[in-house]
Amino acid sequence: MMKKLIRDEKGAALVMALILLLIGGLISAGLLGHMSSGLLAGEVYGKRTAELYAADAGVEDAIWKLQHGEIPVCPANPEEWSYNIFDINGKSLQVSIEYLLDEGTFRITSIAATDDDSETAAIASTTAVEAYIEAVTFDLLSGALVSSSDITFHKDCTVTGDVYYVGEIIGKDYTHTEGEETQIPLSVFPTQEQNEAFAQQFEGEALAGGIYDENGGNMDINESQNLGPIYIPGNLDISKEVAVNLEGVVYVEGYIKCEKTLAITGEGSLVAEGDIYLSKLADYTVTGDSIIMSLNGDITLKKSDAVDELSVQAFVYAPNGTIFFDKDMTVIGSVIGAGIQIDKDGSFTYVSKTSGFEFPPVVVYGGEIKTYSINQS
Repeated sequence: MMKKLIRDEKGAALVMALILLLIGGLISAGLLGHMSSGLLAGEVYGKRTAELYAADAGVEDAIWKLQHGEIPVCPANPEEWSYNIFDINGKSLQVSIEYLLDEGTFRITSIAATDDDSETAAIASTTAVEAYIEAVTFDLLSGALVSSSDITFHKDCTVTGDVYYVGEIIGKDYTHTEGEETQIPLSVFPTQEQNEAFAQQFEGEALAGGIYDENGGNMDINESQNLGPIYIPGNLDISKEVAVNLEGVVYVEGYIKCEKTLAITGEGSLVAEGDIYLSKLADYTVTGDSIIMSLNGDITLKKSDAVDELSVQAFVYAPNGTIFFDKDMTVIGSVIGAGIQIDKDGSFTYVSKTSGFEFPPVVVYGGEIKTYSINQS
């Protein structure tokens, strides 16, 4: 009986194999379909991720451009910029930067696009990142000392007000009683074209007072007198110990030089395209908005040996030169130069002396992220 039963089960394994094969076929079809969908979804997710990283890179690139002055902004005349970046994670980017004057912020929009390239997960999609950036601004006329290069101190110097510099502060043996010490990018400083436009307002005031046409345009002062407004097409030399009372702007195409004891009073400004060298100042009590400016040269201010200390109340500006101060000098105003060197016992206190000057000093040179949003389509 048992042998007969065993013989009757012959072929049962084949039936089981066919059943398992059928079940496996039914499961495999769905499983393979699920795997195919997973592969497609993974590819789409990978592309979306690459788009997001690319769009984020566009925002970072825009912030870098702002921080390094590649897109300088004057709040008085804001603009909108846009540019393209190609092949970031295989994506193309369109970046736009808009300065929102009322809010003091930038709106940066970076859009990364994927084109339909006829691959397995061929889609056309975009990822947009919109970030609002708080603007970092700089006012050229807001510091006691501002240098587009280095500032060098000798001992026992005092500064009351902000100190801004591009290069280094050398010989930090000085007392900073008020304000901050900040390193800034070179890009915040005016261009030569802007400086020339700034100087032209003084040139115009001087021309209104007449042009000095004696001596080939070179003026030599050898006696005390009132001076200005006047335009001097040559050089201004002061060859005697005199007192000059300013009655307006003195604009000199060449240099201003005095190696004798000199007292300057009144109300006005000294502007030269070349060097300004005043080596024995006994007095400088010029009232109102006053500027001592060399457009293309250096400025050297030294006190007379006969006075213990010299106080100068002015805006001292040499955008392309170094400003040198002798020992025991006190400056009340603002000093801005391509370099500043101060002998011992110098004292500098910030007071705005430029309210009447037409010069747009505020620029935007950086930003910090406030909000960040993502939109994918």
